[in-house]
Amino acid sequence: MSLASSLAPREHKSETPLHSTEAAKPEPPRARTAHKALPSSGTGAKYTDPDFMQLKVYVRRKTKTAAARKWEDGGGRELSELIETLLSQYLSS
Repeated sequence: MSLASSLAPREHKSETPLHSTEAAKPEPPRARTAHKALPSSGTGAKYTDPDFMQLKVYVRRKTKTAAARKWEDGGGRELSELIETLLSQYLSS
C-alpha cells in the first residue's frame, strides 16, 4: 500500500441506495386517537373506566361557572358528579 493511497479519503457507502424507491417513501401517517395516554391501573380515573364516557355539551359560560361554584360550595368535587346526579334524577322521574 502506498502512502498516497492510505491518505486518500475513503468512500462512504450508505446502507440503502440513494435511488431506492423504498428509501424515498415517507412513512404513512398514523391514525389519530382521541384517547389520552392511560395511567397505570388502579388510579380511579374516569377516562380509564369503561363505565364512563366523555360527554360534550354546550351551555352558557356564566351558567356553567355559577353551577360549578355552587356545587363546589355545597361540598361537590367535580362538575361531572353534578351532571351525573341530574341525569339520574331525570331518568328516575
